[in-house]
Amino acid sequence: ANSTFRAYGAAWTSDGEITKVELSTDGGRNWSEVTFIDKPIPNAWCRWEFDWHTPSKPGKPTLIARAIDSKGRTQPIERDPDRGTYMINHLLPITVEVR
Repeated sequence: ANSTFRAYGAAWTSDGEITKVELSTDGGRNWSEVTFIDKPIPNAWCRWEFDWHTPSKPGKPTLIARAIDSKGRTQPIERDPDRGTYMINHLLPITVEVR
């Protein structure tokens, strides 16, 4: 608790390029822009990082990353059931433990 943790991730889009990735450390209430490690290019994964200042008290916050592409599309919150099981492009919340 009350320290800095560097979070990493990668984002990809099949049509265009990633223009922004945001990270929420409070379950989606607030969002902060991350820093790209790589220069975004079309049809390629773009790695990112974010220095998270963890809460001062222990707990189990939920982290969520979302990507926005050059066509203005933001990752959907939930899976589209019409896409079957072959495509997972929705937000994936991750609950972590802060000690």
